[in-house]
Amino acid sequence: MYLFGTFLLMASLGMTLLATIGYGLVLRGQRAALSYARFGVYAALAGVLMSWTLLITVFIARRFDLDYVYNYSSRDLEFFFTIAASWAGQPGSFMIWLLWGAIASVLLVRRTKHFEPYVLLVVMAIQAALIGFVLVLNPFQPLVDPSTGAALTPTDGRGLNPLLHNFWMIIHPPILFVGYALAMIPFAFALAALWRRDYDTWVKRALPWTLSAWAFLGLALLLGGYWAYETLGWGGYWGWDPVENSSLVPWLILTALIHGMLVQRTHGGLRKTNLILGVATYITVFYATFMTRSGVYANFSVHSFIAEGIFEGLVGFQIALLAVAVISLIMRWNDIPARPLSEKFFSRDSFFVLAIITIVMTALVVGIGTSMPVISAIPGVGHTLQEWMGRYFELDDGTLMNPQAQPFEDGRFSLAPSFYQRTVPPLGVVAIVLLIIGPLLGWRDANLSHLLRALRWPAALAVIAAIVAIIIDVRDVLSLAYVAGGAFAFGTNLLMLARTLRGGWLRIGGYLAHLGFTVMALGMVASSAYATPDTRLTLAPGESARLFGYEFIFNGYQLDDQQRGVLDLTVSDGSRTFSAQPYLYYNQRMGATMQTPSIHSYLWHDLYISPAGYDPERDPARPVLGVDQSVQMGPYTLTFRGFNIDRDAMMRGEAKVGAKVEVIYEGQTIEVEPRIEVVVNPATNESELQFIPVTLPGGHTLHLRELDPTNRMVLLEGSGPGLDNLPVVPAKAVIAVSVKPLVVLVWVGVILMVIGGAIALVRRYLEGSLALAGVRVRLPKALPELAAQLGWRGIGR
Repeated sequence: MYLFGTFLLMASLGMTLLATIGYGLVLRGQRAALSYARFGVYAALAGVLMSWTLLITVFIARRFDLDYVYNYSSRDLEFFFTIAASWAGQPGSFMIWLLWGAIASVLLVRRTKHFEPYVLLVVMAIQAALIGFVLVLNPFQPLVDPSTGAALTPTDGRGLNPLLHNFWMIIHPPILFVGYALAMIPFAFALAALWRRDYDTWVKRALPWTLSAWAFLGLALLLGGYWAYETLGWGGYWGWDPVENSSLVPWLILTALIHGMLVQRTHGGLRKTNLILGVATYITVFYATFMTRSGVYANFSVHSFIAEGIFEGLVGFQIALLAVAVISLIMRWNDIPARPLSEKFFSRDSFFVLAIITIVMTALVVGIGTSMPVISAIPGVGHTLQEWMGRYFELDDGTLMNPQAQPFEDGRFSLAPSFYQRTVPPLGVVAIVLLIIGPLLGWRDANLSHLLRALRWPAALAVIAAIVAIIIDVRDVLSLAYVAGGAFAFGTNLLMLARTLRGGWLRIGGYLAHLGFTVMALGMVASSAYATPDTRLTLAPGESARLFGYEFIFNGYQLDDQQRGVLDLTVSDGSRTFSAQPYLYYNQRMGATMQTPSIHSYLWHDLYISPAGYDPERDPARPVLGVDQSVQMGPYTLTFRGFNIDRDAMMRGEAKVGAKVEVIYEGQTIEVEPRIEVVVNPATNESELQFIPVTLPGGHTLHLRELDPTNRMVLLEGSGPGLDNLPVVPAKAVIAVSVKPLVVLVWVGVILMVIGGAIALVRRYLEGSLALAGVRVRLPKALPELAAQLGWRGIGR
């Protein structure tokens, strides 16, 4: 399997290089090489598709003799999760990224006209690099014993991380990598424009692809946020985790690029800005890949991959991408013609420029904060930055995610989420203010009387929203600005959407996306700033408590059909009763405790119940202790200090293990050592288990009943008058409860943004296709007409 899989990857690489070289020859005037280049593109897709099919096949066939299959799959995985496990690790995620890029390459062949050799040269070079990474990580490598090198064939695998055993694992990563693959297309068009000295046509050709990348990446961010919200149990949909941020930055750059492209399509402005943003799209995508897959975030994120031998390759390719982009821009900079924008402040030109600046500033803030582990690793920089930034922001020295970890001593650090919570919201307010007026303006100028007249009803809506917010106790100035500004922007964009709809629904994409942004912003403010604080409840079985208007009854700790532990709760809000079952269990394979919240959604808020802990029923005379853990047993305080193993007995084939226990009794401290011995009975020549107790001060007896050397735990048992009838301590469940108002607006807002982007994509695709065919552009106003146009053009052609 290793040879066959590697052969398919090598064949794919060969065809990709054939296409790259072929297009390079076309650019040198050898038109005959075009057919070979195109053949390479199609053959590369065939090779990648066969490689990906083989990877899926070995997962479905449960070939645990392959290292990648063994580490990410198991026999108990359901069919669709077995397939999803194929992209759970580095090799598979690169593979699916490669697959989408190969499909996009084939679609580009007939849709780029004179740009074809330039664009496909860049695209196929990037594809060749991705295949190189897959070959280094090779998902078809056999599983071998690290000490002997012998091939292993285990009967089962390690399985999928339980946090990934979630429906969104099936669709979120593929959608994310569609966005990543499509982001290379505006990058390729921008370079092609520089090389061809064609600084306008590329915008028309690249805009549909840019919208596609924006929509897919935005959808991936939505799905990732919802996945975190419903699975991780930390109470939110966005934690400003470095890996989350690394996908947000390219999406913001794409957002800025789309706005710049619209300005250029209208009257030729922002040529240089768009070329910079165009090359920045894929630069930031691959920089995000480097940051998440190089091990840089190992101590700062729960999502980070380790480098696995590709660190140098990631760095080298990132430098190559940056060098090609920068050199191309420098060589053509003075050649790019500039067209002045409107000098009127109240013009759509000015507001688009301000919007682009705001979006790029947001991307820079998030990008710099996310890059801090790399920046602070520069010798002599880290400690200085720590001293300066520590005065204003909370820093993560490597212990925020794991308090038991050792802080970095070389100056490396990351920025805590509070950095983004302080710096990003003000920029969001600026964006909302721009959305209030910008859509109502003309490109070059605006009639102020008409503008003021149009703002009347949206302004009234903003005032009403602000009054309602104050009545329900919203007092924070920034939150009030978001509420009033968001309502204002919602009103103006709704007004423009209604006006534009008269010309056909394909024209409303941008305004619908703006509406979605305002709805999302309102939801974010309400669900984060005005959520109730996480409040803990401790409940015994059958016990009830009231909190936030709800009654919680703990029914007990149960196991589901997959032997996963759940806290079984009955919740009542006074009018209805429902069951809540947050998951809380220890996963042996992963060596970690899994916690999944239970969420009950109402129209206006979510009730969020996160499991925080469970103590089973405990007999105080039979405590289970880890090293240095203490417990009260009647009049005694016992602390387990570790094991005492008799090495000499082990040499004789016997086992004698003592538990060193520190005992505090009536103010005095002594150390005792109950033991378990395995000795050979000379009469029967068989091993026997003997429990050697100790006598405690006060006359009671202490036994060592069980021990777990792996986890360094012991089960002790006390006996004697007063200890034999100690009352049993009942089980206790600990849950963290919060109420999150209007969180549904976050999901509705992002969905509206994605739908708006999709509508804009269809419009720009039709405009570009009709223009290329030499047909007068007339957008359809109804679905049947749209279907007819798409059918006439042939969407797959």
